[in-house]
Amino acid sequence: MADRQLILDTVFQRLREVIPALRDGEPDAEKDLREYPEFDSLGVLEILVWLESEFSLVIPDEELVVDRFSTPAKIVDYIVASQS
Repeated sequence: MADRQLILDTVFQRLREVIPALRDGEPDAEKDLREYPEFDSLGVLEILVWLESEFSLVIPDEELVVDRFSTPAKIVDYIVASQS
């Protein structure tokens, strides 16, 4: 899956399941997800496990840094870079 917009749409779909506040309004790829209470350590873990499963990734421990996954755009950047 190399289409950046398709990846972003897929990521937003999952984020809406984890963060109900994202269900309303226009998606913002630069929105800091840490502003939502659901994006706590458990929410981050849920997203990371989903990313590994959905995109056939293995995220090394040294890359498990919240800043790397703090916005939908950064999540997509990570996926795209990992698939290259």
